[in-house]
Amino acid sequence: MKMILAMIEPQKLKNVRQALADIGVYNMTVSTAMGSSRNTAPIKERYRGLEQEVYLFKKIRLEIVVNDDQVDSVVNAIAAAAHMEIERNHGIIFVYDILQAVKVTGERGAEIVQVKAE
Repeated sequence: MKMILAMIEPQKLKNVRQALADIGVYNMTVSTAMGSSRNTAPIKERYRGLEQEVYLFKKIRLEIVVNDDQVDSVVNAIAAAAHMEIERNHGIIFVYDILQAVKVTGERGAEIVQVKAE
């Protein structure tokens, strides 16, 4: 089993969820995050009349656990759906090994992860 962690632009979440649904992947955790990269230049914002430089930008964090045979199709779906035609960094995808999956009901193993839609 693998954990796919993707950091994407918030406006791309709908596209990514649809791309994943198209390949039968529905189980995911979605949360908001803040991030920056070495290529990110600060932008100036006004807050309570004071100008401030902002170095952190809103991102969406997706966490998806899949069986090994699904990794390439999930990564490709996320990358294609999250791609934007802008010069700054607009996302990154990591793939981690998962040693074990256990539901709170006691069920264990790969069969509790992604179930393909019928």
